[in-house]
Amino acid sequence: MTLTTALEKLLEIEVEATEARKLSSRLRFACLPEPWTLNDFDFAAQPGVDEKLIRDLATLRFLDNASNVLLVGPPGVGKTMPAVALARSAVDAGHRVYFTTAAELAAKCHKAALEGRWSSIMRFFARPRLLVIDELGYLPLPGDQV
Repeated sequence: MTLTTALEKLLEIEVEATEARKLSSRLRFACLPEPWTLNDFDFAAQPGVDEKLIRDLATLRFLDNASNVLLVGPPGVGKTMPAVALARSAVDAGHRVYFTTAAELAAKCHKAALEGRWSSIMRFFARPRLLVIDELGYLPLPGDQV
């Protein structure tokens, strides 16, 4: 093996390790509740889910357009899994993502407001390229948290 080839191999190993650390860091920050991907989603078991639409969303064009995506349906029909899978796609593509529930978001904002940290919590939630808010409307929120 020539010196150039050895250096190329070492640099390749270093780049792969760096990319793996970055991915691990983005996944830790994202707080995804499960490691689901779109390959894990059984579209046949959920005939009401438009597979073509979900796969189109997985291209993440909605991030470039700064568009919102809202998955609507009653509890237990499978909205969380595609939301997590889309979030995972964004993480894998190199984007910062944060997953939270509506109740957790409201509680954190309420606590920050009481502690005088409103602007810092708003910066925190504005920082990720994709913010996923799950369970919106599942639990009643106290009036002073809305």
